Amino acid sequence: MNRQRVVIAVDRQVSLEARLDLPAQPRGAALILHPHPLYGGSMDNNVVYALTQAADLAGWASLRLNFRGVGQSTGRHDNGVGEQDDVIAAAAWLTEQAPGPLVVMGYSFGSLVGSQAAQRVAGLAGGVWVSPPFVLGDLPPWPAGRGPLLVITGDQDEYGDMTRLRGYMQEMGALGALEVHPGGDHFWLTGLSALKQQTVDFLTGLTG
Repeated sequence: MNRQRVVIAVDRQVSLEARLDLPAQPRGAALILHPHPLYGGSMDNNVVYALTQAADLAGWASLRLNFRGVGQSTGRHDNGVGEQDDVIAAAAWLTEQAPGPLVVMGYSFGSLVGSQAAQRVAGLAGGVWVSPPFVLGDLPPWPAGRGPLLVITGDQDEYGDMTRLRGYMQEMGALGALEVHPGGDHFWLTGLSALKQQTVDFLTGLTG
């Protein structure tokens, strides 16, 4: 496994600090998005790291980044608007390093930004959203032609809404899968091993 720190240019003002894990023969590529930066979210978050481990176990390349204004990334936090451009630029860069199916995975704020950017991410083959924060807004409809979507959450998520989430998944039909962890909260103090395995199974299912 080749592990390296990289810098990805979004535009003339913004460049992103990121970490790439690249196996010799990647089966796909996973872009991993962190929780809200105004509340301490970064690519070093425990859930982000668990998703990175899941990609490694599945034989996928992974790229976890710091959104604009976080860590060594330049620019300023943009309330999820400019961060969508971060997703698109990072996804394009990642597919050049690891051709094949591309999945975007996001935790909390990262899931919301990922869902907002999904329509504009070229070659997207699926998504994994962990603990979508409905207190920040509804998830946009998952775009057609972007593969399946896995949503993982806890039934005690302080920032989620199980009723709205179940309605969202029903609208998706067969393309959507929902995994609910009994007793799980928003911060995943327990349950990371199960989350990781469900993500491995999802990625493996995309490539056979």
